[in-house]
Amino acid sequence: MSPQTSFNGFLEDLAVQLAGHGFERGDEGRVFRQFSPQGDALIIEVQPSEHSTRWEKVFYINVALVLAPNWEWDRQRTGRSDSELPRHYDGMWRRRLGFTRLSPGGDQWRIADDETAAAVSDQVRRLLDEIVPQLLPLLDRTVVLDETPDILGPGAWLLRAWLLAEQGPTEKLQHLLFVERPAHTHDSVPTRTVWNYANSRSRKAEQH
Repeated sequence: MSPQTSFNGFLEDLAVQLAGHGFERGDEGRVFRQFSPQGDALIIEVQPSEHSTRWEKVFYINVALVLAPNWEWDRQRTGRSDSELPRHYDGMWRRRLGFTRLSPGGDQWRIADDETAAAVSDQVRRLLDEIVPQLLPLLDRTVVLDETPDILGPGAWLLRAWLLAEQGPTEKLQHLLFVERPAHTHDSVPTRTVWNYANSRSRKAEQH
């Protein structure tokens, strides 16, 4: 049996497991998404590696959090359709599923035949059953805004800022960007982008 066939079997097993956690498989076949009522999305995406050969399928398992306001801004900036669904590279927070945990880089997974596919599937299943319950609360904006889970790391402030920016240039957002953050970041690209988006939301609200 070819590595591709064994890899396809792995994807089918993964789809069943993630469906049990509430993820839907996209038309792409390797992308699994779960949306919150506000449009934020958790994404688990299998990314084939250029190191794959005819004898071995090499791939990564990417994990991402896409926030609706940032995704809206990104679509407008790039001219993408409102109907387009986000991918892992659109996430503000991105990690890879390694052999033992989530990591900024990530380990390569390898499948050569049904035996290796079964071994990888078992290992991935154990990891996801442990990690997904830590990911799902990220779809609760109250958790992201008020509890700032450790899993988000030092970039959590920017996720909080984008969620606040959806309400316009509020005092809370202004305090986060220009009081809580160091002075040298006040004119940075991320800060200016969020602040400009917040003001654009306010202008839209005034027009309606």
